[in-house]
Amino acid sequence: MGLHETPEELVRTHVTLLVAAFYVLSGVAQPLLMTMAKEAGLADPTCQLYMLFYYMGPASVILTLINDKSEDPLPLRTFAKTAGVAMIDIVAQTLNYTGNTMAGPTIFAIIYSSVTVWTAVLSRFLLDRSMSCVQWLGVVLVFLGLTITGFTSVSLGPQVLHGAALVTVGSALHAFMYVMSEQIMNTPNSKVSARRYCAVYGSVACCGYFVWQVAYTRHHFEGLVLKPMEVADTSVGYAGTVFLAIAVVSLIHSVTFFHTVKFFPGGATSAGIMKALQAVLVFIATSVAFCGHLGGREMCFTFGKFISLIVVVVGLIMYGRATEVIRRQEGYTRVNSETEMAKCQYPAPQKEINLVSGEIA
Repeated sequence: MGLHETPEELVRTHVTLLVAAFYVLSGVAQPLLMTMAKEAGLADPTCQLYMLFYYMGPASVILTLINDKSEDPLPLRTFAKTAGVAMIDIVAQTLNYTGNTMAGPTIFAIIYSSVTVWTAVLSRFLLDRSMSCVQWLGVVLVFLGLTITGFTSVSLGPQVLHGAALVTVGSALHAFMYVMSEQIMNTPNSKVSARRYCAVYGSVACCGYFVWQVAYTRHHFEGLVLKPMEVADTSVGYAGTVFLAIAVVSLIHSVTFFHTVKFFPGGATSAGIMKALQAVLVFIATSVAFCGHLGGREMCFTFGKFISLIVVVVGLIMYGRATEVIRRQEGYTRVNSETEMAKCQYPAPQKEINLVSGEIA
């Protein structure tokens, strides 16, 4: 918060910080709810029934746009781009949450936090954002932590390793969604509100999963949904509660995500930085709530997972701190090519840095 902000600006700042807090907490709840769905027999990886409810949350935002004349209709080109991003994220989140049910929430959270560095690297090439030597060092540390996580996954069995691999690929694709969302929402000639973007994105994804339920799940519903529910002694009421919770938390997470991307300093990269805090909180919550009660060793605290978590979080904090310095200081050392990155040679001081994007004017 700046020293010379007006009362209105202070209110907006506090609202943005509150929204960011809900973004983090809802992100912590999501993998825990998916684990509960798995234990209740509701998470068959081929049916993906829980993912239909996952996208019902953000899709429900479209109800707020009925008879709303405050915004212009979404241009067809922008709608097509948004739909394309949604289809990519369908693949990403299917990989992520299938991997979560296989590897457990702690490994999922550690790997999923790599969205930060994937976002940074993709922003470097797609949004033409330069990175400093310290930022690159943070990226290297995060990938080192992910490597440690990979070795830890091997010791927990092939299913956990397979799940970890799925989350790694899914995280990279999800980061691509982050970057493309920021680009679409902030296009000068066709800016899109966070609410409208969320509604279109969620509706397209929800429709995609609904088609899959009609085409596949309804033909295998008894064998892949009802029988596992019976084995897990899951009542219809409990199943409905879990699905409703997934939808509500997903709604909160999506709305707060798109608001964070649009208004929080640093845009998509700042949204990714918050994954570090989510990883720590998921790590703690899973060990307390699930270890010894649900699943196997993948739910419990291990020294290897703790070390990988520390390395990833240090890398994320280092990257975030370097990004904030670049955002605030003029003439900050920047790496604008692979040669400069390798040699850590510094360009001449620059003139002015855009406080929102971090780009030099």
